[in-house]
Amino acid sequence: MRADLAVACSGTVTMECAWFGVPSIVVYKTSWLTYQVAKRLITVPHLAMPNLLAGRILFPEFIQENLKPEPLAREVQSLLQDQERRQDIALALESIRADLGQSGSCQRAAKAFLKTIHKKKVK
Repeated sequence: MRADLAVACSGTVTMECAWFGVPSIVVYKTSWLTYQVAKRLITVPHLAMPNLLAGRILFPEFIQENLKPEPLAREVQSLLQDQERRQDIALALESIRADLGQSGSCQRAAKAFLKTIHKKKVK
């Protein structure tokens, strides 16, 4: 069974949700100092990787001071009630999965590595 919606901490799990086509809301909060340093070093428009790959907000983001219970609950309720919006997100996630390629990337990388090593030994 697949989930209708996830609330996920920013990180690898957001890509897992994207891979499995689960619309998600991304949350993240860290220490004040860490956030102040990070926001000066990291200059991307979105924190969640699926949003970066899509070039737009697919997964609403609640970051640092914007992570409050009431707005988060409203967004959860909104997404759960809006099946059309969840379907639009799921379609966009299919496009991201297609762009990432088929599974088995580790095996393809290992084969390419071994092929490179064998070529060097022959010389």
